[in-house]
Amino acid sequence: MRTASVTLTESTTNISGRGTPLNRISLPVRNDVHIRKYLPLDIRVRLRSRVLELAKLSMSYQQIQTEIFESTNIRLSKGSISGWVRGIHNPSGGKNKFRAVASPELAYVIGVIAGDGNLSVHGYNYEMLLSVTDHDFAAEFSRCLAEILGKSSLYKVRWSEKRKRWIVQGSSILLHRFLRGGWQLLKRYVEHCYRCRASFLRALFDGEGTIARNRISIYNTDLSLLFYIRQLLSKFGIETRSPYVNTLAGSILKDPRTGIFYERRRDCYTLAIRTADSLQFARRIGFAIQRKSRLLPQPLAFGLF
Repeated sequence: MRTASVTLTESTTNISGRGTPLNRISLPVRNDVHIRKYLPLDIRVRLRSRVLELAKLSMSYQQIQTEIFESTNIRLSKGSISGWVRGIHNPSGGKNKFRAVASPELAYVIGVIAGDGNLSVHGYNYEMLLSVTDHDFAAEFSRCLAEILGKSSLYKVRWSEKRKRWIVQGSSILLHRFLRGGWQLLKRYVEHCYRCRASFLRALFDGEGTIARNRISIYNTDLSLLFYIRQLLSKFGIETRSPYVNTLAGSILKDPRTGIFYERRRDCYTLAIRTADSLQFARRIGFAIQRKSRLLPQPLAFGLF
């Protein structure tokens, strides 16, 4: 066995997706194989903290590099040290900082990810992604995402001609980790107050809800999520039927926009709101999507003044 150079790299988590080489470390490697690895976030954060402490002592980048290597056996590049000292890069995600504080915006993002949204990792980017047919749905997700990540501007809502959908992508490793546990572990943020509960439900009905002739329903393959939705709706005095199977696994479905056929892998269930409670839904929950919102019942339609 001989010693070879193993490169460990890291980058800030940001929309641009550009990476910055971080460090090198010597480890025993067989057959001259060079292995590329990435330092865990907690180690990167501690390294940055130590670098900033050394910089306050007026140490040069060379001296900081030597000190870090002698104490940790990790060789940071001078470029990485410079980026940290000057505040250009941050291992926790640069300007996309996240603090888990309950709010309607955070509840909406949790709801989007539980429904139509996705979590993905592309290189250094830990992304929250939404791809939908309604621009106002994407715009609301953009607003909420920017709010909880402290951005001064909204995330871009872009049109994909190939997918025929509006797409929003935001990136933050801290928020990604927070959401990765699933809605089951985030109930206290959803149930923080009535506005948070309503926002969470609105996100789900925006993504997977339908309305026709004052009949409001929501579809999902996660039966436990539908029962949770039912429980939350009951807190607003909104009654629902028990969830029932709408489409069986193995069914062949066609995407009306792309014409692509696909096979449903899991049973899909429907949760329908009692028609008499549609007005209560309109008052307490509603839709962010105007196309759906226009179909909600109005007070005069029910003889209410």
